[in-house]
Amino acid sequence: MKKLTALLLGAILLVGITACGKEKEAGNANVPTNTNASANAASKDSSKDALPTVDELITKSSEASKELKSFKMEADIDQKMTIKQGDQEMNQDIKIAMTLDYQKDPIAIYQVMSMDMGAEGKTDIEQYITNDGIYSLVEGTWVKLPEEMKADLVAQMESAANLESQLEQFKSIANESKVTEEGDEYVLSAELSGDGLKELAKNLMSQTGSGNEDAAAMLEMMTIKNIKLSNAMNKETYLPTRSDVEMEMDMDVEGQSVSMTMIMKSTISKQNEVEEIKIPQEVIDSAVQG
Repeated sequence: MKKLTALLLGAILLVGITACGKEKEAGNANVPTNTNASANAASKDSSKDALPTVDELITKSSEASKELKSFKMEADIDQKMTIKQGDQEMNQDIKIAMTLDYQKDPIAIYQVMSMDMGAEGKTDIEQYITNDGIYSLVEGTWVKLPEEMKADLVAQMESAANLESQLEQFKSIANESKVTEEGDEYVLSAELSGDGLKELAKNLMSQTGSGNEDAAAMLEMMTIKNIKLSNAMNKETYLPTRSDVEMEMDMDVEGQSVSMTMIMKSTISKQNEVEEIKIPQEVIDSAVQG
């Protein structure tokens, strides 16, 4: 049961993270125009306060984000899972709190994560990810991960933290997307359902290089009922400020019926204000080889 829970969590996180990740081909030909946002903007074309269209908002936010050298991202993930087998039923609530400091050039990431799996226990992770090495705090001991793991992990984290490409997936779902405003923010959102959801998630995973074979196989068995995406950016700077993902899915695996929901809320702050990220010398000196 614990292995199944871990695999399910891994697959769910992949969908959630990549739903906010890079869609390199989203801007290709045959992408439909966002009729909702366009109509909204057209209805206000005589006003200086007209809302931008989906494409306009993505373009302006992407251009602004290219100038970012560093930022802080904080995320809270709440996942609820019900597993049924015969007359037995198990409910599992998993809560994850994650803070990530990101530096663009040279690439450097410092992250702290706490995962509470209820009866399965609580896990705390602290980690530095840089081109000089990857160091993880495991049960009170710093461990340097093998060099052969570095390139893939650095690439995955760099892709996941690439803010200028976070919104690109909306271009491929323009008909389902809309632009609204809340206070000093523009909000780009979409609600998706149907067979295309799994293919979208698979494409995002493939393009970001995320995940592992077990979690990818688990995704294949899932029926994703719906995904709600929401990204906000500041009206003046067009820099991303927050991102929300909500998902509902179910599956049958190993004779068990599984239903899951997940809510992931992320905020972005300290843009260009994060201090230089360096692996402390005491971490390097005390680390054991993994």
